[in-house]
Parts: sequence; C-alpha cells; structure tokens
Amino acid sequence: MANQLTPKTAASVCCMVGLPGCGKSTVARTLRGLLKNHNNNNEYVEPLFGEIVIIDYDAIAQQELGEQNSNNDGDEDTSLDPDRTSFDSNELAAWRKGRVTAIEILKDTLVTHFTGGGNASTLLILLDDNFHLRSMRRDIYRSCQDIVKIIPQAKIGFSVVYFTTPLELCLQRNNMRSGNDRVPQDVINRMASIIEPPEETKPAASFEHFHVSIENADDTFDMNMTGHKLSNEIYPCLLSSLESPILPKNELSEDQIAQLQHQRILQREETLKCEIQRIDQLLRKLVGAVGRVDKKRSREANVLRRSILEMIRQDNDVVKMEHDCIVQHFACSMLGTEFNSDWLYLDNALVLSIKEAYQEVTHSIPTGT
Repeated sequence: MANQLTPKTAASVCCMVGLPGCGKSTVARTLRGLLKNHNNNNEYVEPLFGEIVIIDYDAIAQQELGEQNSNNDGDEDTSLDPDRTSFDSNELAAWRKGRVTAIEILKDTLVTHFTGGGNASTLLILLDDNFHLRSMRRDIYRSCQDIVKIIPQAKIGFSVVYFTTPLELCLQRNNMRSGNDRVPQDVINRMASIIEPPEETKPAASFEHFHVSIENADDTFDMNMTGHKLSNEIYPCLLSSLESPILPKNELSEDQIAQLQHQRILQREETLKCEIQRIDQLLRKLVGAVGRVDKKRSREANVLRRSILEMIRQDNDVVKMEHDCIVQHFACSMLGTEFNSDWLYLDNALVLSIKEAYQEVTHSIPTGT
C-alpha cells in the first residue's frame, strides 16, 4: 500500500469517538508513538504514515477558555467546582469556539501537506474529541471534501475509531481527574444517552463506512495491547479508507436544494411532533402527581400543562424541551416560587410527588438549578 501512494498526495483523517474517560487520548498518543517508531521496529505493521498529528479538542478549548479568563476584569471567580453538574457559560463559549478552531487547524494542516509544506509522504491526523453526535463527524468529513474540491489531486481517507468503554468505567476514570480535566458527571450521563455510534447503513451515515469499535475497558491498555489493536483492527481500517478516498461534494441544482429544504422542514415538523408527545407524557405524569396530593388543584395543573405545550409549539425552543427545564417550569408554577428557585429542597408532599413522577418517566432525579 505504501508504495502505491504518490508522495504528498495522501492523508488519513480519523475521528476518535467516545465518552470522556473512554481512553481516546491515551490510545491516540500510543498510536502516534507506535507509528512513529515503525521504521526502527516493524513488530506490528509496515510503516506507512510519515507524520502523525493529533488535534486535541480539549486542549484547544482550554486555550480558548484561558484567553477568555485573561481578558476579564479579574473580579469574576473562574475556579471550578468539582461538584458542578454542567459547564458554565464561559466554558460553553470556549467549547464552541474551540470546535471552529479545530476545523481550521485540520484544514490548514491538510492544505500545507498537499501543497508541499510537509515532509511526509502520507499524513495521519487523529482528531481527539467525544464526537458523540454524527453531525459533528459529518462536519469533519465535509471539511475534507472542501480540501478535495480545491486540491483535486488530494487523496483523503476518512475513518472512525469508536470506543465502547462502559459508562461506569468512564465515570470512575473521570472522577479521578481534577481541575479542567474533570467533566461534570451529569454531562457524561447525558452524552451517553444520546451518543450515536457509526452506522453506515443509515442514509445520513454512509460517510462513516470505515470504522472500528474498541472496548478500552482495561486500565492496562499498554503499548503491546495497543499494538495488537493497531495491527489487527485500527490499521486495516485506516488503509481501507485510503483505498477509497473522499470524493468532492457534488454541487446541487436549485431544484435539489429546494427539495432538500422541504425534506428538512418535514423532518423538523416530525421531530417537533415527537418531542411534543414526549413532553405531554411527562406533563400528564406531573399533573397526576399534583392530583394525588391535592385533587382540587388537578384542573389548575392541567391548564398549566396545556400552556407549557402551547409555549413550546410557538417557540420551537429545543432548550425548553429538556426534561429538567419542563419539570422546573411546572414545579415552580405549581409551588408559587421563582422560576430559578431550588424547589427540590422544599419539604412538602407536593414536591415529593412531583419528584417521584419525574423519576418514573426519566429514571433520573431532576437536577434543579
């Protein structure tokens, strides 16, 4: 394979996908070490990649956060609470900006490689991020298509390494971390509930044809074990992706664009319909919880249910569709407290009944504010 590739016309882009604590970063660094040493040690596979680059999304986000903190007036407390349940606004802003920066780095690295700025014949780029949504991986794929469009001779293989490490183990590893490296546990749980494994059989996932699953459930995932995985699973996947490189994105006609826009509208409407049904089920449970404590307030609770549904239909706001937000709105309205109040800590029968109903539907405890 290595001899068939024209110098400086091949690159492999690989998304490392999985929950925080699944072992992506460790495996990425180990792979880089193994591949860099192939010229001296041919134990696992023949050398192919002359240069290996890791784009670490967390490191980029932390750099963005550091720049934000250095620009504040110094009065704001930017220390991290180890028991926090979510990221603050500064962290979320840094995370979003970091993703844009990472794609810019990817494109710059590819352009430099294909225009003769690099020294390696074949480049491997490992993207170290959670990539828990398929749309995140699609952004990478489309960025590679952009490069192929402007540099037609470029050969870019795209692949995914998906880590199936058990959630419990990821949480344990995360709890051992400190400072910026520690991710709020609720964030990991939510991520685990929505993560989308690569599945090329789906119409919107055909771009993920080349993928391999790794269960990094062993804390002794050392060089020898990684070498075995590299030789038998990861490396063949990388090679296969290079043999079927990315094609440039086809330009769509106006009719095709209009048709796609119509399909997206229908999909959004169907998604909203499903979300409304899900929310209505939750609200009916909450109404029932009120009736069990005070039947006289059942009518009031039902009126509130309908008003919340109508508000969501009008706003089409995804944030307002979150379970936590729904129960917060309902509970505070029924309890007569401020919307951002910590109603969970009130000691009365209505609070207990609402919490039980919520847990019945979602199998979790509301986090409050």
